[in-house]
Amino acid sequence: MLTAILDIKHRGRRKGIAVREGSVRQARTEAGLSLGQVASHKVSRTAIHLIETGRSRPSLETLDLIARQTRKPVEFFLLSPDGAPELTQRRKDLSELDRLTLMRDFQKVVDFAPALLEQNWGDEDATLIHFYLGQAYCRLIRPTDALQHLPLAREEFERVGDEWMAVEGLDWESTALGFMEDPRAILLANEALVRCRRLDPKPPQTEARILGHIANMYIVAHAWSEAVRYYEAAVEASGGLKDLLQLARMHHGLGTAYQRMRQPIKARQQFDKALALYSIESDLSDVYRLENDLGDLLLHQGHLDSAEQHFRSALAGSAAPNMDRRGRAYILTNLGEVSLRRGKREQARLQLAEAMEAGRVVGEQVVMANVHTLLGQLEAQEGNLELAAEHFGSAIQILEALNMPDRLRECHLACAESLYERGDIAAAALHWKAATS
Repeated sequence: MLTAILDIKHRGRRKGIAVREGSVRQARTEAGLSLGQVASHKVSRTAIHLIETGRSRPSLETLDLIARQTRKPVEFFLLSPDGAPELTQRRKDLSELDRLTLMRDFQKVVDFAPALLEQNWGDEDATLIHFYLGQAYCRLIRPTDALQHLPLAREEFERVGDEWMAVEGLDWESTALGFMEDPRAILLANEALVRCRRLDPKPPQTEARILGHIANMYIVAHAWSEAVRYYEAAVEASGGLKDLLQLARMHHGLGTAYQRMRQPIKARQQFDKALALYSIESDLSDVYRLENDLGDLLLHQGHLDSAEQHFRSALAGSAAPNMDRRGRAYILTNLGEVSLRRGKREQARLQLAEAMEAGRVVGEQVVMANVHTLLGQLEAQEGNLELAAEHFGSAIQILEALNMPDRLRECHLACAESLYERGDIAAAALHWKAATS
């Protein structure tokens, strides 16, 4: 009976992974870690000591833990290259996700990562996959998809006390909420900033990115002065960093803020810096967005030919893979405004109809409000005041629902000017009053 019990115990015990003699102690010493730090509350210090002295073999999970804590590849420890094929493949998969993220190939991340989640991963590795996937969705402007993964990752980082990654998770989660204009976004972003500044050493690139994300949220909220303040802080925080794409986006954001503050010279200076940096980084999607913003700047200065050239360049680029579909709707709206200003009303009508459809597809309410405003102006020019009033009313209703007072004020002013030009003084006066109230 005793023999049978011992046999059962022996057959049920995992043999463990054969590791190269002295490799675990070498890795720990080179990393400057204690036994307890390598154990990381997941296993006992005694277990690590026994593995180091060759009196015990690590399990698959324990060897993975040792590799993570000492920042060594799993292959460093193995007695033979194929000693733990399952584990080495997992590390290769995670390394590939990291590589794709560094290369900014976010579409490949979202193509590759979901299948990995279907495998039997440990909690820490599954958390990293959720983080990479959520960040990639964020970069592709797919906030709803991102929020299916980022909160899960952040909660696990918080649970295990990984403050560095918790800050990263907070930043990207707030960014996803910011894309959706969720009021929680700015609160999470500021929490990320405070906690980032407490890290020792403080990571300047992360701090600069968080500041840039906060600035962009103020752009969305039309708080231009605050946006400038945070973008300038982001540029200062970036210091000697070599992330030119991140720096380009900061200058792009500054240009947008100065444009909205009606400081076209400063706006153009910032846009030119951004364009030069985007070109170095060969990031065409951002170049096309900047082309649209440059066109918008020139449009409001009355330079219709130059504005149209930039819009057409942006429109051509908007068909490229991974381009934000919302961008196309904005570009078509701007082209419609150029045509309207030139008196080409039928061309404007076609462009605005296409912009309206593009806006509906992506659920971009601001685009639809802009299109309704321009269609209202078009109908007013043709003397169709009843149709003009319907379009203006639709635009106002959308902007009131979105609680965007600055855009609402601009819409009322556009309505007032159009109606006044057609002789409807009473209706124009109502809109002027609404704009100033």
